[in-house]
Amino acid sequence: MRAAALLIAATVLSGGVAGAEELSGAAAIRDAQALYRSGQYFKAARYAFSAKEADPGLAAESYSWVARGLIRARLYHSASYFFIKTLQQKDKAAIRRVLVDTQELMVRVGPDLLRRYLLQHTQLEDYDALNRSAYLYALGKDALLGGKEEKAVGYLSAMSPKSPLWPYALQLRGSAQAILGRGDAALGDFRGCAALSDSSPELEDLEARCRAGEARTLYQLNRFEEADLTYDQIPKTSLVWPDILFEQAWNAFARNEFNRSLGKLVSYKSPALSFVFNPEIEVLRAQSFLALCLYAEANDAINDFNGRYAGVGEKVKRLVEENSSNVGAFHALGRQALRASITSKDGVQQLLNRFVRGPYFQTLVKAEEAAAAELAVIRRFDAAQPGVTHDPSKGFPGFLAQVLAWRAHSARMLGGVFVKNSLMDHHAELLANFDKMSFIKLEMLKRAKEQILLKSRARADRGWGNIEPSRQDYQYYWGFNGEFWNDELGDYVFGLESECGGRNGA
Repeated sequence: MRAAALLIAATVLSGGVAGAEELSGAAAIRDAQALYRSGQYFKAARYAFSAKEADPGLAAESYSWVARGLIRARLYHSASYFFIKTLQQKDKAAIRRVLVDTQELMVRVGPDLLRRYLLQHTQLEDYDALNRSAYLYALGKDALLGGKEEKAVGYLSAMSPKSPLWPYALQLRGSAQAILGRGDAALGDFRGCAALSDSSPELEDLEARCRAGEARTLYQLNRFEEADLTYDQIPKTSLVWPDILFEQAWNAFARNEFNRSLGKLVSYKSPALSFVFNPEIEVLRAQSFLALCLYAEANDAINDFNGRYAGVGEKVKRLVEENSSNVGAFHALGRQALRASITSKDGVQQLLNRFVRGPYFQTLVKAEEAAAAELAVIRRFDAAQPGVTHDPSKGFPGFLAQVLAWRAHSARMLGGVFVKNSLMDHHAELLANFDKMSFIKLEMLKRAKEQILLKSRARADRGWGNIEPSRQDYQYYWGFNGEFWNDELGDYVFGLESECGGRNGA
């Protein structure tokens, strides 16, 4: 917020408002209100801004009317600054004045920008019925992030189902219910979220994520067949689908359908999915071959893992260390990855794709772009005002330019922190997967030695084997000729027999 404070300290009105500089603060507020009621929202904001310059004691009322005017002018990112400044004035009347626009502003700029300020400066009784849901959503998400799932469920349950935030609330509440072990309640929330999202093209990504949440909950409940059917409802064009294949492979592994697990994983060998970065794919592949006592194949999977990911781990470690204090560099890296082709063969680029293409980082990038777009609109508004100085560095438009620079900067800083932390988290996971591969290799060597020594490997005693995968009505058996077809990805099943001794599981 240091940059925001500098904005306030350094800005003065130098002929920016037509006639407003001669007005007293109270008169400027009255004129701003009249302009607002007549639909001249940008001009209303301009007059309201001049009131604070004429009389600093009117700061709270001034900021509140600037925020409202800019929201009505659809300059949401500019408005967010004045909305926050209003909350910080601790003037109850001014705060309640802007809170009537909370939901609209939150939908436009995202809940994360406002959440901390709403929780710090407002209470539930400050809101009208329409905007109360936005505050409850902020409370619910904050509680869930803080590990207070029961409170999150309570806050989110109090929201209105008519709120545009309701589908997102159902996703959060479903996650909280799943963490609490309330499977049926979680299923209801995820299904409700998917049903509401299905009616809106803008919510396709949310629908897919809620379907995935439903399937994961079914998996946790050991309802594996239902989980498979739910996973199959997620379109292959969805951004979440590449990860869904891996989850379906685990779902098959849990049923001892190792051939199906391997079939799901082999789809990642397709050129269409060669960009996917998920070290656990090779870990599960090795585990599946190990479960079938196919040690040569398990060893190949381990070698493939080491060859692909050892260098990536070193690059990520060096990248984080060299830029540890340069948050902006991480944002630039993420933004570059987002704009590049998703089919990149570079390991670090593939790793970045795992999180920069998600909704959080993309929202921050869009906020940065929206700030630039708003500045262009503000300059057009300013040019249309007669009898004023049109110097872009002065007056109200000049101040808004600094506000938008702050907004873009804050988005870049948040994005940089997100990319840096995500790289560190994925590097830690990669190291953990190297440990898993080491354990798999030790187990493989142990079993191979036992076979050589002719020790009993009866499957009934050891729990190893292979259950023949069941076939859904919409699935058919076809031979594989070495070619991958996009419409078949995810539908392959291996035909390997277990070599674990005892009964064969073909």
